[in-house]
Amino acid sequence: MMNIICADGRQLANTLFPHQATDQATKRRGVIVINSATGVPQGFYRHLALHLSHNGYDVLTWDARGIGASQSGHAKQETARMRDWGQLDMDAVLRSTVSTLAVPWEQVTVLGHSSGGHLAALAPALQHVPRLILLASGTCNWRLYPRGQWPRMLFAWHLLTPLFLHGLGYFPGKAGVGHDLPRGVAWDWRNWSLADDYLFSDKGIDTAGYTNYSGKIFSLSFADDHGFSPPGTVRDLLDHFPRAEKLHREIRPVEHGLKSIGHFGFFKRDNQGLWPLLDTWLSSEETVK
Repeated sequence: MMNIICADGRQLANTLFPHQATDQATKRRGVIVINSATGVPQGFYRHLALHLSHNGYDVLTWDARGIGASQSGHAKQETARMRDWGQLDMDAVLRSTVSTLAVPWEQVTVLGHSSGGHLAALAPALQHVPRLILLASGTCNWRLYPRGQWPRMLFAWHLLTPLFLHGLGYFPGKAGVGHDLPRGVAWDWRNWSLADDYLFSDKGIDTAGYTNYSGKIFSLSFADDHGFSPPGTVRDLLDHFPRAEKLHREIRPVEHGLKSIGHFGFFKRDNQGLWPLLDTWLSSEETVK
């Protein structure tokens, strides 16, 4: 565990999975920082983190403010906003990783699941990171979802979310997001999702990090992920990284002998047959260094 303190003084819980050397000659291949999806505690990524550590990487998982072990109290009293997860939390995580582990930026890779990917460029420090992996990560503009999802989404954003936030003061995890979401997090998510260009329509945040990012992006999306990151949203997010070198692969479950993958299936130990997709890309990047 590292001591991660954000610019505003918030401390973030985290777990470090040191690289597993098979022999004394094995060197650390780099560091991979895993950014969680909205409301997903870091423990969800443990099995993938262990896999990557056995492949020679130091791997860091962490909880954003208001989530998991970084929750300072009940969600109703939490002041976190979704923008804070990128602007403050991710930035502090990356800078702490480099300083604590004494690793050069060139050896750092960020792996973002869902919002953990689409918020990443809000962190100024991402500009120093040469590789960004986006897993099931797209914008959340409701217009880019399959039409069959529109009634569900519009009901959630126009009725359900305001009802919970005004009535309870937070968005309860039992309503379908898994973890109680602080008021500010839910409002950001809701307002961006209804905007013309998701978070890029918000004049209160600096989105230049997306335009300026010139690293390499490997995006994996899943053909049966209809409710969270369907193809249109994934392409939309990638379009906001005009200077990056991008590789996008859409995976169909049947191609890997699976009935489904969806938004969360990639990280489950039962689906570890998918993980070589990451291993292959990471190894190819090492080859061309």
